[in-house]
Amino acid sequence: MSIKQYPIHELGFHERLQQELSTYTEKIIHEDGSVTINVVSNSYFLVNDTWNINVIGAISNFKEQFSNYKYSNKNIRFEVKSPSVNLEIKYVWYNKLFRDEWTLASAFVGQATHLRKLTAFLNEKYPTLYSLLDLEIEKAEREWLFWLSEQGVKMKFIVNYHFISEQKSHFFAHSFRKPSPLF
Repeated sequence: MSIKQYPIHELGFHERLQQELSTYTEKIIHEDGSVTINVVSNSYFLVNDTWNINVIGAISNFKEQFSNYKYSNKNIRFEVKSPSVNLEIKYVWYNKLFRDEWTLASAFVGQATHLRKLTAFLNEKYPTLYSLLDLEIEKAEREWLFWLSEQGVKMKFIVNYHFISEQKSHFFAHSFRKPSPLF
C-alpha cells in the first residue's frame, strides 16, 4: 500500500488518520539519560487489522514492557465491518499506546475485552456507519448501555449519574469524547 504525502491542511479526516498510522515515533533512551526521537515510516498499524505483541514489543518504546509481558493474549483484532470506523478505532489504540496512556498489558488484555464488545455492538447496530463522528453520542451511549445489559453485563448506578459496569460500559463514550488532535 502506498501512502501519498500531502500537506496536512489538504488531507481529509480519514486520510490524516491513514498518514499518522503509517508512521510512529520511536523513543530511544540512552545510558546518559538523553533521549533520541525518531519518526519511523512503517505502515504496520495502518495495513494490519491484527496487531501482534511481538511486533509492537520490538519497538524500543515498548521493549521493557514486552520483556515483562506474561499474558497469553498475543493479538489485538480490529474487526469492525465499516473500514473507516475500523480505521478510527485503530487510531485510538495507536494513540493510547504511543502516548503512554495504555501499557501493552492494558491494550492487549484489559482493553481488548472492551474492543471485542465494542466491535460486536458496532457491527450489530451500526454496520454501515461511515464515521464515529456521525454518531449522535447520547443516543449511541444509551444504545450501548442497553446492548451491554442485553449481553448480561451488570450495571451499577453511581451517584455522579454515570453508568459503569464490571465491563466498563462507559468505555464507548470515554474513548471517543476525549479530545485529540484529529478528533
